[in-house]
Amino acid sequence: MNRNNKMARKKKKAVKKAVASKKRVVKKAVAKKKPAANKAAAKKKAAAAKKKAAAAKKKAAAAKKKAAAAKRKIAAAKKKEAAAKKKAAAAKAAAAKKAIKDQIVAVKAELSAAREELKTAAKREAALMKMAGNKEAAVAKFVEKWTKQQLAKMEKSLKPKKRKAKKRK
Repeated sequence: MNRNNKMARKKKKAVKKAVASKKRVVKKAVAKKKPAANKAAAKKKAAAAKKKAAAAKKKAAAAKKKAAAAKRKIAAAKKKEAAAKKKAAAAKAAAAKKAIKDQIVAVKAELSAAREELKTAAKREAALMKMAGNKEAAVAKFVEKWTKQQLAKMEKSLKPKKRKAKKRK
């Protein structure tokens, strides 16, 4: 036994056999096949070969169909992925568009509020100008009237007083 390999087996010793006397081999006459049988066998072989070729052709066609189906499936998946990407991009664009529209609406609202405020301020200014004009006119009128009154009082006080004659009985 080999020490390194425990599974190794012992070698068998070759035993020499005594050579036997030569025997005569009698060849049997091989029956020749008939030509009709040969033709039938050839036909069978040809039919079998045809069947094998047809089966191989069918297999190849099936494999071709399977490959075409796989290609279509891959193309459909790619198309679906592209559509999903396009849809996501469209949704993103729509969201951005909506945000911009919202901003525009807000700005328009602010603008209309500012316009209203401007109109109110203009009306207030016009009213104040009118009021100032009226005030000036009223003050001038009052001053004129008052001045006349004061002058009249002064004139009256400066004139000598007339005495009324008393009635005799």
